[in-house]
Amino acid sequence: MAREKVLGVIPCRLESSRFPGKALVPIAGDPLIVHVLRRLSAAQSVDRVIVATDSDEVASVVASAGGNVAMVTEACSTGTERVARAAASSDAEIVVNLQGDQPLIEPSDIDRVVSLLASGFDITTMAYGDDDMADYLSRDVVKVVRDAQGQALYFSRSPIPSSKLAARDSGDAGADGPEKPSYLHHVGIYCFRRQALERFAALSPSELETRENLEQLRALENGMSIGVVISEHKAPSVDRQSDIAGVIELLGAG
Repeated sequence: MAREKVLGVIPCRLESSRFPGKALVPIAGDPLIVHVLRRLSAAQSVDRVIVATDSDEVASVVASAGGNVAMVTEACSTGTERVARAAASSDAEIVVNLQGDQPLIEPSDIDRVVSLLASGFDITTMAYGDDDMADYLSRDVVKVVRDAQGQALYFSRSPIPSSKLAARDSGDAGADGPEKPSYLHHVGIYCFRRQALERFAALSPSELETRENLEQLRALENGMSIGVVISEHKAPSVDRQSDIAGVIELLGAG
């Protein structure tokens, strides 16, 4: 049986609310979007990669780097909506949505996210184990909890699952202080079968999605399953200018 075609799409809106223009910010000599493009293009399971953008400037940078561009100028409320519009003319059976702020994701992990779809999930994504207290508390960092079968139970910008951090805050942490939190740090990648992507894009924004500002909660609230691959590689996103130094350090270490 022929392998299913896989399309990789990077949604890229230049005017990020937290870090305007971050797609073009130089990191180790190349714009952020070019780093992400290279990572997705190196995944063995992905047959074609496009950057979906409404910015002529982004489109020019991507084209100069040898990448393919889909101009999506219609208003899109989420990155996945932009991905769905860009993928509409493709015949790919599987669509990977890699967020444009993920310059450290390992191509082999992208392949694992794609492979997990065979387990029957509607959507698959990725996380890595973390114990960094600042990230645990940060609303920029999305946390996920999953069940014994690897299915996502919930995603949040709040510190989940709870830890002895709460005891520290109440003054009852004990002589040794609080333990480091143990949690799953979510990575901005989603893999859909085409039918699941089309279903998701047709759904209205949900209550929890709006409250947390996390589009994946729309899927959970509507009964769609999300499988979570656990990576051994740290892949923090670029959310703010202050994140760049850490990304450069990790790029050098890799």
